[in-house]
Amino acid sequence: MDRAKRAVRWLADHAHANIVLPTLVAAGLLAYVASLASAPKNAAALWAAIEQVWWLVLLLTFPYLAARLYVWNTLMRELGIEVPFREALLAFAGGEVTKSLPAGVYVENYLLKRLAHLDEQRTVRSSAATTAILGLEATLALLVVLVVGIPGVPWVRWGLLVVVGVWLLLIAGLWGLVRLGEERSASLPGWLARVRRDTAEFLKDGRALLRWRTATNFVPTALYMFVYGVDLYVIIRALGLPHLGWVAVITVYAAMVLAVILVPIPTEIGIAEISALGALTGFGVGHHQAAVVALALRILATGATILVAGAVFLALRGELREANRGADAGRGDDTGDTEAIPAGLHVYGAGRRLVGTIESANGDGIRVNGHTFPRAAIARVDGGGVYLRDDAGTRDEAAG
Repeated sequence: MDRAKRAVRWLADHAHANIVLPTLVAAGLLAYVASLASAPKNAAALWAAIEQVWWLVLLLTFPYLAARLYVWNTLMRELGIEVPFREALLAFAGGEVTKSLPAGVYVENYLLKRLAHLDEQRTVRSSAATTAILGLEATLALLVVLVVGIPGVPWVRWGLLVVVGVWLLLIAGLWGLVRLGEERSASLPGWLARVRRDTAEFLKDGRALLRWRTATNFVPTALYMFVYGVDLYVIIRALGLPHLGWVAVITVYAAMVLAVILVPIPTEIGIAEISALGALTGFGVGHHQAAVVALALRILATGATILVAGAVFLALRGELREANRGADAGRGDDTGDTEAIPAGLHVYGAGRRLVGTIESANGDGIRVNGHTFPRAAIARVDGGGVYLRDDAGTRDEAAG
């Protein structure tokens, strides 16, 4: 009974509207698509397709995830965030497991904050890198749909241009509000000032990524989108729909990507299925067959992603435990006696970037690779290393 009460209390505390409403929408849309595919013969076809291509989808998941990780890591580096590979991999894996859930794609940023002990500014930057991936995907998908179109949906081209235009206007309006808030920041309540500051940082980081160097990420982005398109293609072939060629299949996938990104409901589940249903029927596929295709893609592609990313997350979960212990040890300002810090311990700077190893230590500070850092520059010390404050120098600002 007590467990039930605690469960109800937990749900009441965490049942926020921005989570509950998208979840209900996703469940409703998914239920509708599932109802179209619920005929016994459709269930048999779905199972037969799964048995036929599951192994290929699983194999393709590895290059798909590798390319996505490369793009995310590259974008973060462009924004000045460099973290150890294992921590980035663990955070990325956690985000891939949850990305189909409402706002689940940003779980990777939360995990990275915990793992790399990022401050608020760098956490916002990592979120900007995650959002930039969505921008790269949307740009490529938009080009495909605008060029090819969807035969049964004649309004799709101008409809997409209108939606994209609205989003651009909203971003411009948000930028104007942030600039206005900057002039009146002294009079803003604390929480509102923080929102304005984080939003300004997010927009600034987004603008910083609008350069040719970022455009090189279109290549790996196109690669992993191509892989997902292959997943959809082999599923369609396994279901016996030979009249759909490669161009039609990749256009259907592009329409799914655009719906997930541009529709202002923060969930992938349901939105992807209903958009696949509309695009497939536009290419002449029956509603029931289209529903089977959408469900097969969800089961196989999402299932394989969760399987592979979940295995990586479990294999590296020790990193998260170590980070939690480090956070607990770092609360307050207890840096201990610097004389007791052993030589050879790793030293990390801002964003948990490796600075070097300790050569010697005394009561005044530590010496690292020829530079001395005063005790005041040390944020915390734990078994995993020494962590400098974000404002501590890592080169010539060293004292002594």
